[in-house]
Amino acid sequence: MSIPMKKIRQDFPILEREVYGKPLIYFDNAATTQKPRCVVEAITNEYY
Repeated sequence: MSIPMKKIRQDFPILEREVYGKPLIYFDNAATTQKPRCVVEAITNEYY
């Protein structure tokens, strides 16, 4: 069973960016976490 990386990347807006013409990658660590699109949209709808 393979992981559908393109589908997963679509859920995280930050991963749509490119750096020097290459897709952005994200290395997770204990200090930060990226939020999926549904969370970003919920926060935006609540506060803006």
